[in-house]
Amino acid sequence: MNGEAEIEIDYKKKYKNLKRKLKFLVYEQECFQEQLRKAQRKLLKVSRDKSFLLDRLLQYEQVDDDSSDQQRAALNRRNFSTG
Repeated sequence: MNGEAEIEIDYKKKYKNLKRKLKFLVYEQECFQEQLRKAQRKLLKVSRDKSFLLDRLLQYEQVDDDSSDQQRAALNRRNFSTG
């Protein structure tokens, strides 16, 4: 009987130890999930900013291309009329 009591105590200690470890792991998982959510929000913001900036850059490049085309056409007209 004495041996049985010792075995039961060992299982109780193991159970309490595992329960404590589980609580810690659950807490750690929640922390990691919060960090992941923050990183995902930050990534979404950066992606939106990138898209916005690329759209803006494209608009300015189109304006520059249009003005360059107009300048070339004006030069061609001058060269054609003087030639």
